[in-house]
Amino acid sequence: MHRNYSISRSVVNEHSHLCLRGSHILLFAFSLLVCITGVDAAADTGDSKQQGDLTIEPLNKTLIVSEEGLSMAKTVAQTIGVETLRRFVTKDAAYAKRLGFESLSQVTDGKLVALPPFPVFRIGLTQLQSYDGNAAMLFARKRVVQFVVPIAVEGKEEALSAITVRLGGDRKSDKIIQWGARNLIRQLSRRRGELAKDKELSSLALFVIEIPALNRLYLGYTRAPGKIMLMPVAGVKPSEGIVEQPIEDVLRTLAIEARTVDDKPR
Repeated sequence: MHRNYSISRSVVNEHSHLCLRGSHILLFAFSLLVCITGVDAAADTGDSKQQGDLTIEPLNKTLIVSEEGLSMAKTVAQTIGVETLRRFVTKDAAYAKRLGFESLSQVTDGKLVALPPFPVFRIGLTQLQSYDGNAAMLFARKRVVQFVVPIAVEGKEEALSAITVRLGGDRKSDKIIQWGARNLIRQLSRRRGELAKDKELSSLALFVIEIPALNRLYLGYTRAPGKIMLMPVAGVKPSEGIVEQPIEDVLRTLAIEARTVDDKPR
């Protein structure tokens, strides 16, 4: 804020020595103000940088699921999931193949094993429509309860099918949501294998983000130094290619689409 100072010519003529002293005082005050402003600006810059660094941490903590949750989902798939799968397949060889298995005997006689699960975060349409650019807040109240668990035959690392598990907080309320999803689990497993070779990744704490209303599915991971990236898995046109993007950019684009979405099937 600037003040307008007016001094009459007569006062200047009569008291020139006082004006000279006053100018020195004003110059000193101005210099002091500049120094203080510079310090404040530097502090603001530091605070802004610190705030930017802080935003990634709560988001990372939310998206990276605990080892306990991953282990529990894997156990449920390995036990209840495999048992349920066998019960529904019974002697239907065609059904077994639709689920992704090479033969009926793989399901009925082979030993099926669960591979490391993919935690799933689901984002609703209304959540995207009200998205304000703060990714951490968008996920703040979300707790991962659903996992896509790859299923393979013992001795082979290739995922043939999948069992989707929902954890209810205790063993009695754990549920098997679905089985199959062969194309999805093969894509996810293939991407996981490719990312495992990437030396720039700080970890392989992978997760899946699903937006059912827009028919979008993304594989997420953390790229050093602490940048969360998303790679499309489903819902992207072949012409757009498979390109990783920062999570903020993806959510911003999806929010715009969500606000203009129509009732056409996707």
